[in-house]
Amino acid sequence: MIFRLAASFAMALTASSLLQAPTIGIEPDLSPRFSDVNDGRFFSEPIAWARAEGIVRGYSQHCFGPEITATRAEVMAVVHRTLGEPAPTGDHPFVDVVAEWQQAPVAWAFEQGVTTGTSAETFDPGAPASRAETAAFLWRATGRPDAEPSEFLDVVRDWQIDPVAWLAAEGIATGRAPTTFDPDSPITRAELVTFLWRWQKSPDTDSLDPIDPLHDCDVSLGICSDLFGDGFLGTLPNDVTITAAVHDHRTGCWYHLNRGKVVTTASVIKAQVLAGVLLQAQEEGRDLTSSEAASVELMMRHSHNRPPTSELYVQVGGAAGMETLDGRFGVPGTNHKARYGATLSTAEDRTILVDGLLVNGGPLDDASRTAAWTWMSGVNSVQSWGVSAGLPEGHEYALKNGFYPMSARGWRLGTTGAVRDRNGGVYTMTIMTEQNTTEADGIALVEKVAAHVNERLTTGEQVPQRSDAITCIEPASGTTWEVAASVLGAIDAPMLRLLNGGEGVVLSGQRVCRP
Repeated sequence: MIFRLAASFAMALTASSLLQAPTIGIEPDLSPRFSDVNDGRFFSEPIAWARAEGIVRGYSQHCFGPEITATRAEVMAVVHRTLGEPAPTGDHPFVDVVAEWQQAPVAWAFEQGVTTGTSAETFDPGAPASRAETAAFLWRATGRPDAEPSEFLDVVRDWQIDPVAWLAAEGIATGRAPTTFDPDSPITRAELVTFLWRWQKSPDTDSLDPIDPLHDCDVSLGICSDLFGDGFLGTLPNDVTITAAVHDHRTGCWYHLNRGKVVTTASVIKAQVLAGVLLQAQEEGRDLTSSEAASVELMMRHSHNRPPTSELYVQVGGAAGMETLDGRFGVPGTNHKARYGATLSTAEDRTILVDGLLVNGGPLDDASRTAAWTWMSGVNSVQSWGVSAGLPEGHEYALKNGFYPMSARGWRLGTTGAVRDRNGGVYTMTIMTEQNTTEADGIALVEKVAAHVNERLTTGEQVPQRSDAITCIEPASGTTWEVAASVLGAIDAPMLRLLNGGEGVVLSGQRVCRP
C-alpha cells in the first residue's frame, strides 16, 4: 500500500525543547543538503526523500539532527501527516497535550485507535518514543495487519509482538541483530524517517545536492558548545597532522577537530577487526574460540601485530571484509588496505565504528557490545593513555590506541573509544595524529586533546589514571628488550616486550614503559 504524502512538516530545534511545533504550509528548502546527513549512512536516502516530499525539515536550513531522539508527539505528527492529515471528528481526552500542532494528530490517533495514551488522561507527548512504540503506531495506522512471528528474542511484551513482527515482515525494520530488535530504546529522528520511508515502500529519490561542509550543525543546535574553538586550536602544534571527532550520546552532539581529515589509522583500526570477529561469532551463535580469544587478548590489550592481528584480519576477510563491515556499521568513507595499519580513514569514521562497537546503532547485540567493552577496558596500563586522560573519579572508559612509525608520516599516534559517566551516559571519541617526531611526543599531543574533551564534557576533579603510574625510557633504535628491561628494572624482558607492542626490538623513537 502506498500512502498519500503530506504537506510540508517543518521542525525547529532549540536548547530548551529539542523539537518545537511543526510549521504548516512552508515549502521545503532543498539546497544545500543537510550538513549532518552524510552519504552512505542508512538514513541518507530516507531523509533526502522525506525532505524532498516536504514531510520533514531540519531544525535549521542546513541541519537535520539525525541522532536526536524523537518524542511521542513528534512521531504521531509525522505519521498523521504522511497519511495526508486526516481530520479527526472529535477531541482527545489528554490533559497534557496542549501545543496547537499536537492537537489534530493526537485527536486523530486516539479516534482511530492508533494510541490510547499512557493513561486515561495523559499522552506524555514530550517523552521519548521507543522503537516498539513507533512500530505499534505504524502497525495500528495500517489497520493492524497479520504477520508471522518475528525472530526477535527481546520482543516479549504482548503489545509489542504483532507490531514488531509486521514491521520485520514488511522490511520496515531489520533490528539491531538477527534476533535483537531493542524495543525499549528511544527512536532517533534518523530511524523514524527510515521507518517512514520503508513504510512507503522505499520510494526512489533524485540525486542528492552536495553536502555543505562549512556549516557546523552541532554548534548551531544551541545545546552543543564549540568544543574545539580558536582558543584551543591556537595551542596545538602546526607541524603535526591532527584530527578528532567526539559524539556525545547524552545530547546527540558531534564535535570535530579538522573535520574530514584523512590520515592513516595505525592500530586504531584494530577496534574494527574486533568488531568483525565478534560479529562473526554472534551470527554463528557461539562464543569466541580459545584461539580467537587469545589473539584478541594480544591484539586489543597489548596491540601486537604479527601474528595475532594479521591472522584475525584475514579471518574477517582482509580489506574486502572490512569494507563489508563498513556497510554493516554505517561507516561511509574509509579506504582499507592489505596492510591494515596503513588504512586511510577519518576520525568521524572511527567514531561511528566505536559507536556501534561499544554503545548502539550497529549490528552487534548487547552481549557482543559488552564483550567489546570488556576487551577495550582491560588494555594494559602502559597502553591505557588517550581516551582516559584527565577523567574525574567515577568515570569508566574503553579504548584502543595506535602507535607506530611509517615512512613519510612519522610516528602515528591515535586513540579511539568511549567514556561512561557516573549516570551511565556515554560519549565516544577518536583522535588521530601523524608526523610526530617520537612516540612520546605523539602521546602527549593525543592526551592534550583527550584531556581537553574530558574536562569539557565531565564534571568533578580530575584523578590520576593507570597510565600516570608507569615508568618510561626512550632507548636507542634497535635496543634489545633485555637491555631495556635492565635499564628500567623490576621487569623481565618478555613482559616488557608484551606490554609495549611485541616488536622484535625497540623501534626508533619508541617509548618503552613498565607499570
